[in-house]
Amino acid sequence: MLDPATAELVRLEALLEVVVQAVALQDRAEAIIVGCAQPGDTSWEIARHGRVVAGQYGRLSSWAADLVWPTDRPPPPQRIVELLRYHLGMLDSALKLAFPQYRSDRLEHRRLSMTGLGAPARELRDIETALRTRIAALTPTPT
Repeated sequence: MLDPATAELVRLEALLEVVVQAVALQDRAEAIIVGCAQPGDTSWEIARHGRVVAGQYGRLSSWAADLVWPTDRPPPPQRIVELLRYHLGMLDSALKLAFPQYRSDRLEHRRLSMTGLGAPARELRDIETALRTRIAALTPTPT
């Protein structure tokens, strides 16, 4: 049985690994969203890459959800799940708008206005930094 501090450290380290992988995918996700927002037909190559990255964000959000525990200390694990689902939702929206079942001027305008992941991507990177700081504070120093 782990003491509470050690258990929290293990959870935080596992959550950090999920966040690190999610942040590493951000450049690819941004490129896919921007690629979907270009005028004209979108390359099927973008669709293939988009499905792969969306799948990875789906897995990461599920893993993060499995790691959620009640805590009042920052960063809140539930917020990480929300941010990962946002990333997944943005990719999904970009791909659906780039490859619609039907086209309309309103949907085309929405597609062309997409610019990337925005502030939630920065928030996830900030959370990565906060997790690293928190883990460092909880990690016992060797004597």
